[in-house]
Amino acid sequence: MGVCVSFMERFKERLKESIEVAVRMKRLIIFFAIVHVVFLFFGQWMVAKGVPAVLTLREEQMKELQNLMYLKPLTGPLASSLLLKIGYTAFFNIVLGAFISTTVFGVVFFFPYIIAVWRGFIIGMLFYGLDAAPFKSTVFYGTFLLEFGAYSISSAIGTDIGLGLIWPGRKGTESRMEAFRASVADAKKLYFLIALILVVAAVWEIGWLHYLGPFIKPPEN
Repeated sequence: MGVCVSFMERFKERLKESIEVAVRMKRLIIFFAIVHVVFLFFGQWMVAKGVPAVLTLREEQMKELQNLMYLKPLTGPLASSLLLKIGYTAFFNIVLGAFISTTVFGVVFFFPYIIAVWRGFIIGMLFYGLDAAPFKSTVFYGTFLLEFGAYSISSAIGTDIGLGLIWPGRKGTESRMEAFRASVADAKKLYFLIALILVVAAVWEIGWLHYLGPFIKPPEN
């Protein structure tokens, strides 16, 4: 019992610290959340309008989606285990989806913005038409809100690191190294929240798909 109480206390403390940093960084987080949502709907709008170049890109991405290496374990060796699929999905999204693509590359401060634009647009383009299928819509939009909420935070971290290297004064110091260390300290706290959100997202997405239907594929038309 004592171990459980101690764990919960540490969990609450880490979560509180993470949320406090998120509040301080709220402008960047909100900015990236808006970028993701705007370009999600922009991608859907471009498909709805039948823009030839976008329809061609959509068709190409559909074909690539079926052969993506990181998806194969979910339909192959891990297919029968819900826990392994959840763990694999959460790990992949934390390491590649958040840390590598938006935080590490955030040293180039504008790169997370490019990633956010591309992700939002591609996802919107690929999953255009889900409103016609309530089950797919529920799974997709729930997953989108959770995953892209976490990616908005990780993008804010990367941008904060990149801007700190260019303009250390925003971190209250004249030293780029000190600004970098301050940003990394904030990142460590925020990644607790990111990991928590992405675990919940994996449970939501994989749980629905495991019990209530096959892996959802984007509509053909």
